[in-house]
Amino acid sequence: MSEKYRNFIDKITYGLVADSTINYADVEVYKFGLEMTILKAFHYISYIAIALCMKKIIEFVVIFAVLYAFRRNTGGFHAKTRIGCYLFSCAVIFLSLLATEINFSWQGAAVISILDIIILLILSPVKNSNRNLDTEEIEYFRHRLRMLSVIFSVVYIVTLGLKAGYLITLYTIGLTMDTLLTILGKLQFIKQS
Repeated sequence: MSEKYRNFIDKITYGLVADSTINYADVEVYKFGLEMTILKAFHYISYIAIALCMKKIIEFVVIFAVLYAFRRNTGGFHAKTRIGCYLFSCAVIFLSLLATEINFSWQGAAVISILDIIILLILSPVKNSNRNLDTEEIEYFRHRLRMLSVIFSVVYIVTLGLKAGYLITLYTIGLTMDTLLTILGKLQFIKQS
């Protein structure tokens, strides 16, 4: 993290202390929270910029909604550095949007999605150095993943009924990207263990 960025975070945090908005004892927690919020905002702005440059903003919204919903429950690959995380996540968004150019049938998309869900239900949640899960947390995320899979399947079937094939493609891309990240995360965890 650069010195200017640290100073910026410090200035905001200590400004909140001076205004009596937060306690001095909580400064480090707020610094961390502020830093993560700024980094997340930077990520999202970058994702939107990629989508705008590719002229695929609607595709981004659909794919990201599916990817984000599943990723929160499955875990997966995590880069070791913040810059690595940023570059890798931007690459995932770029590749996801690039994948929208692939033409495949709704039957092919359905088969891929079914396989994705089976793989996710078997492998998830994935532990990593940032996410060490106990037995209770594992069961909690598995339960949420099962519920999300049911909701996803219902939405998928309704979308099929509406003959919205392009949406099916987008759902499948988002789900497949999460599956790939989950597999990579599992391999990363095995390698680190």
